[in-house]
Amino acid sequence: MSERRTISYSPFARIEGDLRIELDIVEQVVESARAAGTLYRGFEQLLRGRDACDGMVLTPRICGQCSLSHSAAAAAALHSLAPEEIPPNAYLTRNVAMGIELVISGITHFYMSFAPDLLAASPDDPDLLRFGVPGGSSFRASMIARRKMLPLLGILAGKWPNSLFLQPGGSTRSLDSSEISRSLGLLLELADFFESQVLGDSLGSWLALKREADLLAWLDAAAHASSDLGVFAAAALRRGLDRIGRWQASFISSGGWSTAAKGHWLEPGFHDGARHPLELDKIEECIAHSWFDAQDDCLHPSRGRTQPEAGRAEAYSWSKAPRYGSRPAEAGSLARMICDGDPLISDVLAKRGASVYTRMLARLHEMVRVVHQLGHWLRRIDPDEPFYRPIELPDSGEGAGIVEAPRGTLGHWIRIAQGKIRDYQIIPPTTWNCSPRDAADLPGPVEQALRDTPVADADKPLGVSHVVKSFDPCMYCTVH
Repeated sequence: MSERRTISYSPFARIEGDLRIELDIVEQVVESARAAGTLYRGFEQLLRGRDACDGMVLTPRICGQCSLSHSAAAAAALHSLAPEEIPPNAYLTRNVAMGIELVISGITHFYMSFAPDLLAASPDDPDLLRFGVPGGSSFRASMIARRKMLPLLGILAGKWPNSLFLQPGGSTRSLDSSEISRSLGLLLELADFFESQVLGDSLGSWLALKREADLLAWLDAAAHASSDLGVFAAAALRRGLDRIGRWQASFISSGGWSTAAKGHWLEPGFHDGARHPLELDKIEECIAHSWFDAQDDCLHPSRGRTQPEAGRAEAYSWSKAPRYGSRPAEAGSLARMICDGDPLISDVLAKRGASVYTRMLARLHEMVRVVHQLGHWLRRIDPDEPFYRPIELPDSGEGAGIVEAPRGTLGHWIRIAQGKIRDYQIIPPTTWNCSPRDAADLPGPVEQALRDTPVADADKPLGVSHVVKSFDPCMYCTVH
């Protein structure tokens, strides 16, 4: 008879928030998994009855790493109630600020959360010592680079986190010529970190890679192989991270980084082997296995309910289960690159699947794309043109603000009556990724990706850690 046991890991180390992973293991391989958010926070309830604009003040407090994304989603939700055009400078300023937040988040995740596990798996590998915390050379360099980005956010947003410069009418933080010049100088320092430390090559040379064969040839060069990305790729493939964390993935992306009222820098969509236009009315949240009143299961968030019911025996998570057309979907860097049709990541996905390796490579690749793009947006800002246009909000109505946070698609849905919030629903990226099972008992992306992961040593489940951390969970957002 096959040996079968259930193991629970909680809390999960070096991620944002409280996550419990419960695994059913048969012959040292994961047969099934359950991902649970264990700490309820109640922001959706907190917002009821408050002024319509309070979402812009309170929702950024959900998470310190992506507070700007929540601010942008809250402002966009209000803007949808009175959809007047805002100045081009507002789009550009917002894009730069959100791009910097993404890079800060990506650096933090790779160097503080994911890469140390590579060293833990191979502690005698001299190439991986750079990823040691806190003394590794690459870790120290990443923290210096991260710190240097904060003044750039200060110029753009006034302060970070919990900035209020994004409003329904645009940006209340105007930039003059000297501030734009200083921002470009700080951006050059950021680009230098990526070229010297992450890539060992220029941004343009990396972005010229279009196929996995190009990537493998690029890795053959000594300077590239000894870069942080090169060391990661070699270690990941050596450890077989291209063979774990795989699932029959569907991807969702709202596009992100709007360049005009109806344009995006990255294409939005839903991808299930083929790209489809994103239809927001296909989004729903299921609560069959969540600690909420299940009177109405699988509702569109515009009609969603948040009524806690902690005693439900069939439930195991404070996270709801978002679905797109009744299907789970992965959000994040890999989803954005696939929905946008990025040639390099699309080719790696075709050859390696939606694996730990592919997911982490997509995150590093996306950061390079964003750093390369930031200068283009900054140079298009015209300090002599407006950044903000006053917008009068209606007393009643409903709307939605959908943006791309660092971890993936983030949606805010609002209903107001007589100037007060009647209901507010939020679907953050990790709610997509770490969702529990739905009414059809279909597991969420992380739960499916954990299947078939080897667990040779239950006390050191590094494969499980690699899979979970490749999604970069933020449970603070998930249990908002």
